[in-house]
Amino acid sequence: MLDVIKTSYAYDTWATVRVLDALEGLSDEEYSAPECSGNGSIRDTLAHLLSCQWGWLSWLDGSQSLEEAYGLTLPGEAIPTVAQARARWTAIDRQTHAFVDALTDADLAASCTWTGLDGFSDAAPLWKLLLHVANHGTHTRAQIVAGIRRVGADPGDIDLLCWELNHMGRRYHATA
Repeated sequence: MLDVIKTSYAYDTWATVRVLDALEGLSDEEYSAPECSGNGSIRDTLAHLLSCQWGWLSWLDGSQSLEEAYGLTLPGEAIPTVAQARARWTAIDRQTHAFVDALTDADLAASCTWTGLDGFSDAAPLWKLLLHVANHGTHTRAQIVAGIRRVGADPGDIDLLCWELNHMGRRYHATA
């Protein structure tokens, strides 16, 4: 399971950087126009992506209480440019890898318990929560990619297979 989690976050880093690279070619109007599925604009959907990973990892790594982590919401206005979004992502990614890269199989099997702000309590193994966050990132990046394509730009291939083959030194070209 440790390899799956580390692979998921290595891919997460690569795919998010690719999306940020694609966003560099957009105009300010395209970046902030309310035509992206997800959270309105591409900018606001990107802010949601960053906020979720920042909040979850801050709680899971113990740097924030659950209540504090809920409050780590990054509004779109906080990343008015792609350069500012990239700077925020770099810090979040650094925090993510500091935590993920230090994990052991025993850490991943440990149960995380919580009581949400609504009073609901539950528990799950750490690996499931980390996989949830990585999966959420994939879903949200897909929404951003759809927004990039809607404005006529090409975000390139960001599939896991594309990352894996490129990571292994092969070139991947999607056909469909």
